[in-house]
Amino acid sequence: MRLSRLTPGSHVLERAAAAVLTLLASYQFGVAASDGRHRSAEVALLVLAVGIHWHRSILRRCANRDATKVVADLALAVMSAFEDGKTGRAAEAAADVQRRPHQPRPSSPDVVKVRSLFISDVHLGTKGCQSEQLIDFLRHHDAETLFLVGDIIDGWRLRSSWYWPKTHNAVVQELVELARRGRRLVYVPGNHDEFLRDYAGAMFAGIEVVERAIHRGLDGRDYLVVHGDHFDVVVRHARWLALLGDAGYRAALACNVWLNWIRARFGLAYWSFPSWAKLRVKNAVNHIGQFEQVLSSEARQHGVQGVICGHIHHAAIHDQFGVRYINTGDWVESCTGVVERYDGQFEIIRWVDAQRRRASAETDLVPFVKAVA
Repeated sequence: MRLSRLTPGSHVLERAAAAVLTLLASYQFGVAASDGRHRSAEVALLVLAVGIHWHRSILRRCANRDATKVVADLALAVMSAFEDGKTGRAAEAAADVQRRPHQPRPSSPDVVKVRSLFISDVHLGTKGCQSEQLIDFLRHHDAETLFLVGDIIDGWRLRSSWYWPKTHNAVVQELVELARRGRRLVYVPGNHDEFLRDYAGAMFAGIEVVERAIHRGLDGRDYLVVHGDHFDVVVRHARWLALLGDAGYRAALACNVWLNWIRARFGLAYWSFPSWAKLRVKNAVNHIGQFEQVLSSEARQHGVQGVICGHIHHAAIHDQFGVRYINTGDWVESCTGVVERYDGQFEIIRWVDAQRRRASAETDLVPFVKAVA
């Protein structure tokens, strides 16, 4: 082991001590149990549990330290985006932003100009986040106002283990770039990024943070914009059950990643197993219907004619409950967002399908271009 690793805060010596304690306790437990010394075996088992807990504590502290470092670097990158003179570490952060892994902006004919754009449930910080798809979506839509309708960052997951690849950092930089270009960004926190609710009314890097918003549509309706978790009975009254369900959902998303990796090898298109399963479980379907009804009732109580929300990862637009109900969907299963066009119409964009149609259209043009040439 290199001596350079034995630096303050590296936890190398503490890890070694915990490992020795755990190994000795395991050995003593085995010997005592085989000799029939039950009291000694119980003591050794207790020491083993202490050693395991010590290991977990070290890992958690290391994760928090790494998280702090990444957040600090991210803050430097954001600040450097608004500073003309970049020196020292800010210059290094700006250089890293220039190296971020995504494609250049498409040419103007490929960009669709819309009045408003609504996205939710991105879940940055999780492996299920479709960050590259989201960046592509943002680069093909030029909106005057972008509403981030909650669960953009998955604080629940980041508290337990840190996962933040460069593509997730690129999403943040893309949003900062939109604010720099004069676009209005409104962030309505959800349950997974509820820590941002403490900053409601503040503005960070040109992004407004609000508890809820009222959006006046070109169709003459006023829309209540909320994430929707406040109206989810499980989230409000059984948080432990919500956390348990979140763990199961992450397991389904992990299966979905492997499933689509296999499908891609056979040339098959993306398919969401969690979405398919959700719409075939009666209780899940009932929960979606109850959620839509409660949100529509909340909109009426606020004296508005519509509601725009997220939370349940099920994109929809309908008027079944007396007001216009719009759900933006998500960016872990379906890759959906909602756009408000300049004719006043709201539309769900399923970006995977849109990419497939665009690729098909480009393929169909190849023979024509060759014939012309």
